Amino acid sequence: MSYCILANVDLSGCFSKGIELPVNIRKKDIVELEISDLAYGGTSVAKVNGFVVLVYGGIPGDVVKTEITKKKTNYAEARLLEIQKESDLRTKPACSHFGFCGGCTWQNLKYEEQVRFKTKFVKDSLERIGDFTDPPVEDALGSDDVFYYRNKMEYAFSPHPGKKLVLGLHPRKRFDLVFDLKECFLQSKTANGILDFVRTFAREKNLSAYDQRTKSGLLRYLVVKEGKNTDSTMVNLVTYKGKFPPAGDFSTALLSSFPTVKSVVRNINSKLAQIAVGEEEELLGGERIITERLGEFTFEISSNSFFQTNPRQAEKLYEIVLDVAGLQGDEEVLDLYCGNGTISMFLSRAAKKVIGVESLEEAVQNARRNAELNGVSNCEFIRGEAKAVLRDFEQSKTIPHLVVIDPPRAGLHPRVIKSLLSMKPPKIVYVSCNPSTLARDLSMFCRQDYKLENVKPVDMFPHTYHIESVAKLSRT
Repeated sequence: MSYCILANVDLSGCFSKGIELPVNIRKKDIVELEISDLAYGGTSVAKVNGFVVLVYGGIPGDVVKTEITKKKTNYAEARLLEIQKESDLRTKPACSHFGFCGGCTWQNLKYEEQVRFKTKFVKDSLERIGDFTDPPVEDALGSDDVFYYRNKMEYAFSPHPGKKLVLGLHPRKRFDLVFDLKECFLQSKTANGILDFVRTFAREKNLSAYDQRTKSGLLRYLVVKEGKNTDSTMVNLVTYKGKFPPAGDFSTALLSSFPTVKSVVRNINSKLAQIAVGEEEELLGGERIITERLGEFTFEISSNSFFQTNPRQAEKLYEIVLDVAGLQGDEEVLDLYCGNGTISMFLSRAAKKVIGVESLEEAVQNARRNAELNGVSNCEFIRGEAKAVLRDFEQSKTIPHLVVIDPPRAGLHPRVIKSLLSMKPPKIVYVSCNPSTLARDLSMFCRQDYKLENVKPVDMFPHTYHIESVAKLSRT
């Protein structure tokens, strides 16, 4: 079983078997195409006698005029020149930056169709990559909030010829450039106001943007975090090393201008890496942390801690995990890749004991603090690599009743799968943010001792191609 991923585009479902691919399409040819599908990665798909052509910006049902920009053996890429006939699935994007910005890929696709295609991505991946026949995939759970759902945004500063600085986001596929953002529909109107305030403040104070080429300048990133359910906001200014003379004026003005702002911090990143994380942190005003509520639990959020980006939808995701786990109250649960302990604490309500495993020390400390904050006494958090911790469980012949796994996009290390197959826990719940690696990993479990009971996709990121899934495996 093989599949191809090109720039996050999963082409596994695009190729037709038994069809001789034509060779008469060449680079720079002008070709009329009818868009027939969407690929995982956000690119639209057309076919010419079975030959795949990828077009950015198309919607299934569109008839488009394109220019071939790249030709390979079994696919081509094309640039959209003109939409000759619009699909009924189209809708007008809300954002004026749509198409230029690298953020929302699908604002021009009706939301109910976004959810339908995301369900299809998961099912197709399980069939073509995982070799499952008619996999038990439920319809994806859509998000109640399709705009202003994110609780965190990172905005980049950049020097600009003829301007003092720009503050905004990256154009699509151009991480070397930044454009001045007027308005974004992903986080909140308050976040848009903070963005505009910080940009104006920086220009009025003649503050410089960090220049990656000359390794000079001060301002690198503005990070805004929000507690959607607590109405609290953190403003994190990420800078290069050096003094920040207007720190007092900056924090005072923010705290007085925006009532929800409870924390103003500065992270100092003196390294070359272009990341919105610093090795030092200064509290400029307010508190060092903000809080968020999910269900009955309260979580602390610091400037560099991870938290699910769509908290209201995350709460639904965790409730689905708890529901499919089917706990009776006397089970011991192993939660691998537990992060700051959110899933562990939701499971703690119905389990005898939950052991969370996480490799990052800061995340483990956050998880322990969150458990303490909520009076959760049946959660234990261990710092360690999943494969090493599982090896210890194997050696001690400890078999948890349930294993929950929520790995990064790359999926599970083969040793983790091998250890779990050796341990044979009665149930496994797999939370995934990547249908391709989910399908690959599930197929390895189901070749031996497990059966795929069901898969529930959950849309955490409207207007993008990303889709989360909760899969339940039981021993055969």
